[in-house]
Amino acid sequence: MKKISLYLLLGLVAMLNTACNEDFKDWNDPQAWDQEDAVVIPGFAASAVGTIDLNALAEDDTVSVFSLPATALPEGYVLADARVIANPTDINTVVNTKLECATDGRMANAKEALQEMVKSTYGLRPVARKFTCQVLVDAKKDGQAVLIDAGAIEIQVIPEAPEIEEAYYLTGNFNKWDNSNTDFELSNGGADPYENSEFTCMIPAEKVTGDLEFKVTPKSGLGGDWSKCLCADGANEGKFVGNNKGDNFKFAAVADAKYYKVTFDMLNTTWKVEALNFADYIYEIGSNTSWGESIPMKHVNGQGEYVGYAYLDGEFKFKPNGEKDNWTGNWGQDANGAAGSLVLDGGNCKVDHAAWYMMTVDLSKLTWKVTELTTIGIIGDATTGGWNSDTPMTYNSAAGCWEVTTDLAAGQLKFRANNGWDINWGGTTAELRNGGENLVIETAGNYTIKLYPICDGKSHCTIVKN
Repeated sequence: MKKISLYLLLGLVAMLNTACNEDFKDWNDPQAWDQEDAVVIPGFAASAVGTIDLNALAEDDTVSVFSLPATALPEGYVLADARVIANPTDINTVVNTKLECATDGRMANAKEALQEMVKSTYGLRPVARKFTCQVLVDAKKDGQAVLIDAGAIEIQVIPEAPEIEEAYYLTGNFNKWDNSNTDFELSNGGADPYENSEFTCMIPAEKVTGDLEFKVTPKSGLGGDWSKCLCADGANEGKFVGNNKGDNFKFAAVADAKYYKVTFDMLNTTWKVEALNFADYIYEIGSNTSWGESIPMKHVNGQGEYVGYAYLDGEFKFKPNGEKDNWTGNWGQDANGAAGSLVLDGGNCKVDHAAWYMMTVDLSKLTWKVTELTTIGIIGDATTGGWNSDTPMTYNSAAGCWEVTTDLAAGQLKFRANNGWDINWGGTTAELRNGGENLVIETAGNYTIKLYPICDGKSHCTIVKN
């Protein structure tokens, strides 16, 4: 079926005592769809319907998007099909979503298309979202068609998504089933839960007697209200339900577990528990050692966080072992994730310039970060600056250490980075750790001091009197 010519359009419009509208009205700036020739018929304007709530629709439901008046068309013309060109009203973007509709304004199998339209523009928070829509309708006669501009309407769509509260807490046999207790909070790192819907919590195995058993209490239900709890869906493994209508979550105890990592995806209504037994060390390997030697990183908090220090220059990865050619179970940058996210067998991690860094890897969250060590110095009442200022050390690349020759008095000292206390080393010369005890200088004199920062328990130093 071919479109009627512009001259026929003009004739039809003249017959209807209307004018040709060769450009759509400036209903949205910038113009959000490809320009088409269309006529405007007085009184023939679409009307919006009520709010469309996708949570109340089945996948194959038909939805009314607009309605048209019963204005008579010129003799012999009948409506053929309709479409809506939709753009989000409240954000500055042009998307050009085309929704195919019947001439009565009804859209078949509407849920999937409308859900994707809202998700791609506003996200999935289940509130009414506004879209400005141009309604276009074809009328035909004798194999020819004329395009009618039925005007602009505003529709509102609520995407399908559960209500996600700002905080959730585990209530179970590890906290005496006290649903006022907030020790075990499910957290998504403070992100928008409709952008990052995965919430996690670490439970020390020592807190659990026997098998793990619990419910999930939303913040609004703390203090005795069990009616809002999340529970296991007994009919669907790995799924959960709300309103306390399911079973307790259960997970069989694992003998050598040190932690249980609980994960809930609040959008997809899924849950899982993992038993974790973190090794004492993991290892960094990269261009800083020509992909040969591995640098150890120490497990520091019992919850999967590892810290180590190295001179990084370019690319690197992390491994569970220190063997040169053993890449089993290595972690690298997640190509599909945010910067600083890890995945098994991922890509190389990178720093933008060569320097000394503190490396931090959290295997419970699969994240990595680096903190540059711009300076390292000694500080204390044994040093010339006392406890008020650092005596700077210089990096000796050949020896792989930081060093300084200086006069010391009898007294105490520590090593620290970046002229602050966030990163400092103490303990014994053979075994330094972050935040360790002050080192003691027994005799005043001139000393050469060398620091080898590696990781807790393996960092060490030498303090030699000249």
